[in-house]
Amino acid sequence: MDTAAARPRTFWLWAALIVVVGAALRLYDLGGPSLWIDEVFTEVRARVPLDETLLLVRDSGNQTPFYYMVLHAYPTGSDFALRSFSALLGVLGIAGMMGVVARLYRSPWLALGAGALLALNPYHIWLSRTARVYALAFVLALIASYAFLRLLAGERRRTHWVVFVLASMGGYVTHYFAASLAFAQYLVFGFLLRRKRALFRRWIGAQALAVIPLLLWIGYMLQAETVAAGLGWIRKPGPADLLLTLSAMTIGTGDSIPLLAVPGLIAALVGLGAGLVYAARHYRAEPDLWYWFWVVVGTLALVFAVSLVVRPLYVDRYFVIILPALIVLMLRGWRWLAGPRRPYLAVGAVALVALTGAAITLDVFRAGDHYKEDWRGVAEYVAADFQPGDGVLSGNPIELVAFKRYFDRDEFPYAWIEEGNPLAPLPFPEPVTRVWVVARNGTESGHQNQLVLVRETDASVPEKYTPPWVQARRDRVLAEKQFNGLAVFLVDTRDEAEQLVGAE
Repeated sequence: MDTAAARPRTFWLWAALIVVVGAALRLYDLGGPSLWIDEVFTEVRARVPLDETLLLVRDSGNQTPFYYMVLHAYPTGSDFALRSFSALLGVLGIAGMMGVVARLYRSPWLALGAGALLALNPYHIWLSRTARVYALAFVLALIASYAFLRLLAGERRRTHWVVFVLASMGGYVTHYFAASLAFAQYLVFGFLLRRKRALFRRWIGAQALAVIPLLLWIGYMLQAETVAAGLGWIRKPGPADLLLTLSAMTIGTGDSIPLLAVPGLIAALVGLGAGLVYAARHYRAEPDLWYWFWVVVGTLALVFAVSLVVRPLYVDRYFVIILPALIVLMLRGWRWLAGPRRPYLAVGAVALVALTGAAITLDVFRAGDHYKEDWRGVAEYVAADFQPGDGVLSGNPIELVAFKRYFDRDEFPYAWIEEGNPLAPLPFPEPVTRVWVVARNGTESGHQNQLVLVRETDASVPEKYTPPWVQARRDRVLAEKQFNGLAVFLVDTRDEAEQLVGAE
């Protein structure tokens, strides 16, 4: 198997095809869907001056600033442009994954398998299509891991140390979960300290340098009078969540696993389980696999425990830094199980998992479910019947920012619901005789890389998606409509127009 793939021309043709397919899935209709709420936060932070960006990120309480700082040097004038930074990083991640595996394991088969699994992986596709930090976090984790494994193998060149420090440094101020890489590295040294004592001492010094920007950021955060953690929506995980996480990260499922995806999931779990067992049995001879072992096991165990004992932090997309380890361990597990006489079994497993992910991705495109929150459709619907005396009411200021991005009027009366009092909007600036109420009707799931969508329909909006302010005026609702992830209500407010101006 490796012999055939090892011919340079064949390898590069397959590698180019994998990159092209991966790029197509990440760039297709990239500017079509409206920005959803978290991307609107990104757009605001990329648009304001850098000092204001730092303040906004600090006040969020649960993020780090590097991604938003880099966006200041990147064109972000349209939805496509804003997302394209992550999409291009996603494509770079595919090429980088193949390059890292080829260099570490001298196996074109493993390199192409890693590239195919990543290129067709729905988890990575959706994170690469979103204007969020995760595609950058993946690339930095991959680079930091590669540099560390080169050092662990004895190639202690200055270049490897510099790359290791810079990639780790960037990772720590891109996403807090990047610190789990250092945790895994520390655990590896715990088992190999006798042979790696000198390297361990230098590693401590390198980590001391890499963590400096993060410590400065934490010090900056502590200057704030109040910092909102922004994590209240995350629930405590249970044992079943581990399975759902591995399913989401390997074949792209959400809170449930479709029957047709079960064969692919079984193949992925068998490969991963075999890879973990192989790494544990050969940790002295193959310390690189021992590192990948602890990236997966150590990160999941640590976050799971913290989520149970301290506060819930368990969300699938936060684990993007362990994706390179998952892929390598699956490949190694399949290869071990197949043995030298049945290499076709490993190839078949790669094909099954990759094609399962591709099928799930294409089905999302077919159904239009990559349109998470259709703010553009809502804005067009409101604009088509917007009259003098109309106003717009949203659930909070950022939802209003999302609406105004696609609404064709610069000036109009608007307000949002007062925090903690869903029946009392902040005062409108002038009397309004009709109010367009825009509400989100999707909910965040820890196991899905998209919102749990309510698709567009002309049916009445269910009560659970109807804001209390509208419920209290149900007899005066003139029109209502559901869009992907959003609902719109037109409410007659002639009898209370003056009160809405003076509401407190």
